[in-house]
Amino acid sequence: MKSNIVIAGVGRGMGSSLAYYLKDAGYNVFLISRGSNVKEVAGKTGCEFYNADLNSYPQCVEAIKAADRSMGGIDAVINVAGNYYSNKSIEETEPEMFVDAILNNARTFYNIARAAIPLLKRQKHGSIIGFSASENVYYNSNPGYAAGKGAVYFMVKSLARELIKYNIKVNGVAPGFIGKNDDEIESNVELGITRRYPPDDINRTIEFLINSEMVTGEIIPVAGGHDINLNSGI
Repeated sequence: MKSNIVIAGVGRGMGSSLAYYLKDAGYNVFLISRGSNVKEVAGKTGCEFYNADLNSYPQCVEAIKAADRSMGGIDAVINVAGNYYSNKSIEETEPEMFVDAILNNARTFYNIARAAIPLLKRQKHGSIIGFSASENVYYNSNPGYAAGKGAVYFMVKSLARELIKYNIKVNGVAPGFIGKNDDEIESNVELGITRRYPPDDINRTIEFLINSEMVTGEIIPVAGGHDINLNSGI
């Protein structure tokens, strides 16, 4: 029997692609997002969904409860929420934008993970997966985005150590620049490309992390060369 999966932060691009991929692979999938796109994705996939702002911890708690009721348990929680990438310098990054970038990348992961942990502890198993970013994305981004994705990286390490005694795995992926538009998502994959690329390998990596019994505390780069300091072209 396939696992029960929660995907939080379903917008255009990565979250939607992952929902289609896991549903097509036979998983039970529950979607959480504050945006309107989640309703369209749910309609096309047959997934249940819950509208919640991932920056609100109480809303995350209610969303996890809804997912548990809908599927009768949760095996994995994946936070895809983030955004706020730009290559603005520190002087071009206003304090408000700096804070927003951190919160939309780091707090969303913290909130959904914290909301799910009591349930996963009771089950004595589970998987939590977050999205960081490849090194070259950090180097070319504004300081708020870099800080937010860096926070996800180290939360994965910290939580994995804390939760291993409960048989809960915590891992992350570190993508390069993922396509959001249809022409980017459906384009051919080429190593070293200086544009956004399809999310296919990221989907497969996440499925591996869901099913792995031994991998925890790891951030897996899936960057197509963007992590070895290639010019991003973005």
